[in-house]
Amino acid sequence: MSNCYFEFVIHKESCFHRLRKFFYNLKEEKEKEMIDCSDSMWLDYFEEEVLKQFWWPTEEELHHHQILWEQTPVEKRFTDSKLRTPWDFESMIDAFACGEYELVSCEKVSNNIGRIEFYPYAWPYGGNDVFRALIEYSGFKIIDESV
Repeated sequence: MSNCYFEFVIHKESCFHRLRKFFYNLKEEKEKEMIDCSDSMWLDYFEEEVLKQFWWPTEEELHHHQILWEQTPVEKRFTDSKLRTPWDFESMIDAFACGEYELVSCEKVSNNIGRIEFYPYAWPYGGNDVFRALIEYSGFKIIDESV
């Protein structure tokens, strides 16, 4: 299996540098199998505007969501729009920790195009939605992918 990737437009150099620092720290921790998704250090890689893209539910919102989940027929739980939420931040970190792939690189491929590469160990490897969320929540537009 070859590397998979997402390519995206870099609209702001400082945002790309933050994303790149996050990626390589995450890569290092994943290789050591030491990712703690509740560690607040992960928050430091993102500006407030990026963090606002994630779901930060209150206890009441979580309770309401759980009730809706239980009341929704099983076959509709993953397609019902009432149950759709953005990624919550810790779940994103956990998905990277548990994904069966190697985080390869986060680099520029041209002046304004970035690329995140990963190497899946097997199929299924945990999905690519987490990469898409990371890139899009960071404000970048995905223009190409091979997943």
